[in-house]
Amino acid sequence: MHSNPLLFGGDFFKIINMKFEIENLKKSKKLIDFIFKKIPKERIFLFIGELGSGKTTYIKLLAKRLKIKEVLQSPTFILWQKYEFFLKGKKYYLNHIDLYRIKKAKEILKLDLKKEIKDKKNIFLIEWGEKLENYLKRKKINFVKVMIKIISFKKRIVEVK
Repeated sequence: MHSNPLLFGGDFFKIINMKFEIENLKKSKKLIDFIFKKIPKERIFLFIGELGSGKTTYIKLLAKRLKIKEVLQSPTFILWQKYEFFLKGKKYYLNHIDLYRIKKAKEILKLDLKKEIKDKKNIFLIEWGEKLENYLKRKKINFVKVMIKIISFKKRIVEVK
């Protein structure tokens, strides 16, 4: 795990830049705890990695950490699933979105994503998030990238930026 906070200008602006070396699922606790602590201040998390890298698995672990009772299913064919959870006594909604089958961001934006992003009660965990990254940058909407790189069958390097 490595940290590299940066300060810009007169404002205190911290860039998240953490790297996790995960050798198996049991070793992913630090990653999940790190992301958990960012919620609800950070609301949009883009999970990026090749097929089979563990995007859905990490999102399921995070949902479990958020005490979501339902078992998350990969929303590849239905694109978007929403789950209620409570954090520090406040109600939020975990929006699990899978953009694997989406060709362009416009396709998902038609599903009221623009409106849903504005609602502070919505937390987004988005698989194949790179497909939405340019849109979020253009609209100056904050997001966190969770980039997963496969090293071996069980080992991953996960960088959170």
